Amino acid sequence: MPTHTADILIVGGSLAGLAAAITAKEANPELTVTVVEKYTAGYAGKANRGAGIITMLGSSKPEDFVAYHTKYVGDYLNDQEGLLRYAQGMNDSIDAVDRWSGGKVCKNPDGSYRTLKWLAQITGEDEHGKRTFSEPDHFPWTLVSVDLDYMVQVRSYAVKAGVQVVDRVGVVDVLTDDGRVSGAVGYHIDSGEQWILRAKTVVLATGSQNYRIMPMWSPGRGEGLAAAWRAGARFTNCEFGSFYNWTSLDNFESSMGVEFALFNDKGENVCLAHTAGEHPDMDQNSLAEWYKQVKAGNGPMHYRQNENPLMPYLTSILASDSYYDRPFADRFWGGLFFNAFTQQTSDEVVPGLIGEFSGLWVDQDWSTSVPGLLAAGDICYGGSRVTGAVPPPPGRVRGSGLAFALYSGRMAGASAANYAAGHTLGQLSQEQIDGVDRRFRAPLTAAGAVDGYALLDEIHKVMQPLGNSLYRRQDRIEAALARVRELKNQLPQVRAVDPHGLFACNEYRSMLLCAELFFNGSLARKESRGWFLREDYPQHSARPEWYVQVADGDGIRVTAETVPLDRYPNQPG
Repeated sequence: MPTHTADILIVGGSLAGLAAAITAKEANPELTVTVVEKYTAGYAGKANRGAGIITMLGSSKPEDFVAYHTKYVGDYLNDQEGLLRYAQGMNDSIDAVDRWSGGKVCKNPDGSYRTLKWLAQITGEDEHGKRTFSEPDHFPWTLVSVDLDYMVQVRSYAVKAGVQVVDRVGVVDVLTDDGRVSGAVGYHIDSGEQWILRAKTVVLATGSQNYRIMPMWSPGRGEGLAAAWRAGARFTNCEFGSFYNWTSLDNFESSMGVEFALFNDKGENVCLAHTAGEHPDMDQNSLAEWYKQVKAGNGPMHYRQNENPLMPYLTSILASDSYYDRPFADRFWGGLFFNAFTQQTSDEVVPGLIGEFSGLWVDQDWSTSVPGLLAAGDICYGGSRVTGAVPPPPGRVRGSGLAFALYSGRMAGASAANYAAGHTLGQLSQEQIDGVDRRFRAPLTAAGAVDGYALLDEIHKVMQPLGNSLYRRQDRIEAALARVRELKNQLPQVRAVDPHGLFACNEYRSMLLCAELFFNGSLARKESRGWFLREDYPQHSARPEWYVQVADGDGIRVTAETVPLDRYPNQPG
C-alpha cells in the first residue's frame, strides 16, 4: 500500500488542476505539490476536447463585463464581487497559459494575441490570406484560441517547475483530522492497489457531473463532488446542473447555433422570438420550445444548417486555418466533423443532456466549507456563484470554460500555497481509511442482482428527459427524485469483478448523489430564472436566492440564502 506525502495535493490533472499546481509551486517553491490523476495528467479532462477557445477581457472594462453577464446571463443570481475579480484576472490567465504552453495561444504576425469576438461576420481577407471580420462592439470581452495539444506542454512545464505527478490513481475519498483535511484515499485503476495520500491541503479539480450521456464531456463523472459531500462540504446552485446541447440521433455530436434555424414538422421556424436580442449562447428557452412543440404533436424538429447565421464564423475557426493557426485542432475537428456528417441520415435534432452539475460551494478564496479542502474548475463553477443562473459553459460566453478553469485554478493554487505554509500535516485515521476501503471494495462481494450497465441506463432515463431536467414541473421533479432514491437503494446489489468495475460503481454512486441534489434544488426553487425553467412557476420570485444543501444525518437539508443585491452595483430593472 503506497503512502505519498505532499504539502499540497491536487486531485485532477486537467487545466484547472495543473493551473493550481503550477501557481502553488511558483508561489512557494519550498512546498511539495503533487497532482494525482485518474488517467493521465495533461491528457485527461475536458480542456483538450473542446474548441480551444478562451474568453479574454481584452481592452474591455471589467465593470462592463460584470454588468452584461449579470443582466443577460446570470439573471442577477451572480456573486458580482467574485465576477468582477474573475473579469479582472482574465487577461493575466491568457498570459499564464501562453507561458506554460510554450506560446500555444494563437498570435498575429506582430506577436499580439489573435482575437475574435463572438458572432463576428466575415468581410474579406488580409495580406496574409487570413479572413477578416466585422466584429460586434457590444460584447465586453473577446476570444483567443489555443491549439489542442497545449495541455501536454502545460504538464511538461509543471513537471519542470517541480510538481510531482501520479497518474492512473483515482481518488475516491478525502480524509480529515478533527474536521480538517489530512489527505485522501485513492486506488490504482488497473491493479486496484490502495494509495494513501497525505497532505496539508487538498484541491479538488475533478470536473462536473455529466452522467455519461453525451460523448464529448462524458469524462465528467462527479467522483470529486461525491467525495467532497462525504467529507461534509456544503453545496449550492445544484439545480443548475442542467446543460443541454443540440445533437443528432445519428452521431450524438453537439451542434452550435441550432436555435437560429430550428423548424417544426410544419416548416415553421419556432425560435425566432427566443433568439432576437440578447440571449444566452445555447438558449434555454429554445430548448423548452423544442419540448413544447414535440408535446403539441409538431415534431420531429428539424435543423436547417444552411440557415444558421453562425456557420461562416464556425467554419472559420473549427477544422480550418482560415483565421487561427492550430494544426492539431484542425485535425481533431476535421476528423470529428467527417465522422459526424458522413453518419447523418436526416436533419432531425434533439436535446442531449450534458449536465454540468457543479454545485460544490466555495468562498472567495476557493475554499470549501471543510478546512483545508479547496476546489477549482467545473467542480465548483455553480458553487462559486460567480456566473449566476447558468450551468457551466458555454452559458452566453463561448470560451468561458477554459477561462474559468484557468482563473479558478490560479486562485485556488495561490490560496492552497498560503494555507499549506501556515499549517502542519494532520493525522491519518486508520478507521477512516478502512471505512473507505470497505465502501469502495464492497461491490466485489455484492450479491450481483443488479447489472451496472443496466443501472446506468436507468439513471439516463431519469436525467435525459428535458421535461425532468430543464423545463421542470413539480410532479415531474418529484417523480424523478423518487426514482433516483429507488436506484440509490439498488447500489449495494451492483457487482464488480475488477478495479475498473469498482470505479464504475463509484461513479454510479456519485451520479445518483448529484441527481438527488439536483432534484432537491429544483423543488426548492419555485421560479424561472436564467437557465432554470419551471413550467408551473414561469415568473421570477420576489428576490433572488441561492439554495444551499448540506448533509443532515442520512438526509439533506436545503436552506435559502438571499443574494446580497444591496451591496452590488447591478440591480434588476
